[in-house]
Amino acid sequence: MPLFFDKVTPSSNQIDDLYTLLQKRAFSISHLEKPSLSEHFNFVLNNPYLAWYLVHKDNNLIGSVYLKSDNSIGLNFIKPTKEDIFEVISFVKAKHKPLQGIKSVRSFDFFVNVSSGNLELIEILQKLDYKEIQRSFILKK
Repeated sequence: MPLFFDKVTPSSNQIDDLYTLLQKRAFSISHLEKPSLSEHFNFVLNNPYLAWYLVHKDNNLIGSVYLKSDNSIGLNFIKPTKEDIFEVISFVKAKHKPLQGIKSVRSFDFFVNVSSGNLELIEILQKLDYKEIQRSFILKK
């Protein structure tokens, strides 16, 4: 069954849906502790993304996808499948073009950041024949 993409505008229902997804997320790159509902509400209202979509399948919320100004694509899914991730990436590439690349600043192509612990998504991206280009490390004090 095809996926349905609901562009985040944001409405209060969308904010609630995004918070539900955030609470179910097992892996994170951008925060150590999950934000409160009010922190999340303010974050979504100040939407830092170029585009943001809730993803539904069979009338069920299964995840979200967003695009950032560095040409990264954020994939946040409850239970990702190869077919769903392929359809999401195909949707993004059909609806959006990467911003012009800038050497040492912004990639010339879209790319996906994945938490090193998210082995399920890493395996899906490898099976889709996407090339791993980097690993990042946090340097704590």
